[in-house]
Amino acid sequence: RYREPSREPSVLEARRRALVEQMRWLIDEAEALGPLLESIPQWAVDQTPTEDEHSIKETLQALAAFDREVYPGWLDTVASADEAPTFDPPEVATYADDANGRPLADLLDDVKASRAPLADRVAALPADAWERPLTLEGETTDLYGLVLAIVRRDADELKTLAYRLHGADITQRQR
Repeated sequence: RYREPSREPSVLEARRRALVEQMRWLIDEAEALGPLLESIPQWAVDQTPTEDEHSIKETLQALAAFDREVYPGWLDTVASADEAPTFDPPEVATYADDANGRPLADLLDDVKASRAPLADRVAALPADAWERPLTLEGETTDLYGLVLAIVRRDADELKTLAYRLHGADITQRQR
């Protein structure tokens, strides 16, 4: 059975540090993805198997845009709200325009450049801000839950791309 994590100050501080480090994971992942993605055919980076999915480039552009345009506003709202704010996750499609026309290296650099200041900003939030209530996707949580949701979203998006690439035939065969 799940039990509520300890609310001791040292435990909460350790949780905050761990969540910020998990946020920084996306920077490392973008760095590691570069050589792999550069080695596969361009069409595998630009195209999707179905219309309701997003290309690798669209996903990378959206992740960077979330960090630059969505999540900072959420943090401001949580830090200053008198009442529990409500957030719904942003849609990749909203931030995917023209991504396939951009160089892959630029998109990966954008992910890294957008995540670093966001992680720094999260790390700088005062301890009391972390415990302020908010609603995310209809569920009551706090900043700990919000940051965890951001990290999980990153992992889920990248896992989806990895499974798609793993299952694809991306050989350089001649037609």
